[in-house]
Amino acid sequence: MEIKSEVYVRSVGSYLPPRASTQQAVDKGLYEADDLKLMGLTGTLVAGDTSPAHMATAAAATALERAGLGSAELDSLIHSSVFQPGPDGWSLPGYTLRELGGGKAGVIELRTGCSGMLSAMELAVGQLTGAQGHTSVLLTAADHMGPWLERWPSDVYLPGDAGSAMVLGTAGGFARIRAVNSGTVPRLEQMNRGDEPLHPPAPRGLVDLRARHASVTRHMEEREAAHLMAALNTELAERSIAEAGIKTADISRVVYHNMAGFIVEFFLSQVGLPMERSSWEFGRTVGHLGCSDQAVALEHLLLNGDLTPGDHVMLCGASAGFATVCVVLEILDVPSWPAPAPVPAAVVG
Repeated sequence: MEIKSEVYVRSVGSYLPPRASTQQAVDKGLYEADDLKLMGLTGTLVAGDTSPAHMATAAAATALERAGLGSAELDSLIHSSVFQPGPDGWSLPGYTLRELGGGKAGVIELRTGCSGMLSAMELAVGQLTGAQGHTSVLLTAADHMGPWLERWPSDVYLPGDAGSAMVLGTAGGFARIRAVNSGTVPRLEQMNRGDEPLHPPAPRGLVDLRARHASVTRHMEEREAAHLMAALNTELAERSIAEAGIKTADISRVVYHNMAGFIVEFFLSQVGLPMERSSWEFGRTVGHLGCSDQAVALEHLLLNGDLTPGDHVMLCGASAGFATVCVVLEILDVPSWPAPAPVPAAVVG
């Protein structure tokens, strides 16, 4: 979808809890040294007793302050998370709006998986360009993986906790949204379901994603599943690049999920982009942050001086389904936001 109207990212914000060192986890026997060498992941963020609601609200407050907006000026608030963020039947975006000061914005909660923030961007573009006539939309995301996933599995990512937020609008911003595209590979839907019954759902507890994935690889090679994912990602990336009116070589930075280096490199290679243009050197230090990978990395690139006006940034993400979203941004300005406080170290154990 080529974005012909002027739709902008006005601000981005995050909440990053303490960082746990992978090497410390190896020293304590929680993580395999061979996996550290193979995956190249050096740390992950651990929220402890901090709730997703707190992380989302803190990130949103930063994003609103940077955008110069109050909550009463918002037309819509869209929240994304991978897992249930609090009590059943409860509205986290409604809570966030109240905590930010109130207002009459409509609230929506997405549970589309790890590409949720990008799906929210696609939805918000429709609100900002369509019949609703919105002018300001706040996107939030937050995930606390502790109740759901083992922190130190031998896998291609380390679960991390964080909150993030973006303000999109029609009245200018530091980046213009040039294209958004999404699609799904239904053949891979079972990867995040496994052989579990659809109803009644299994009791809450730790989710064994490796067992769920194995239910698919019993019927197709793991390599085939990876190539199906990569093919869709490549198709959407190439379409988004073309709709943005640029060439692949014009992409300055690509933000994918914070996963093992060889996974990120594989996906980038299918598009024809080198690993050096990825955000992996940062992502490997914070873990896979659920729906927040892309927003947190974008904020880091801005604050770290890695982007300049005229750059194009591609944000890509994938979710259960198997759903994929790609977004191309054109950087118009580098905001002079104060640098956030350094992320403290967490005690591993």
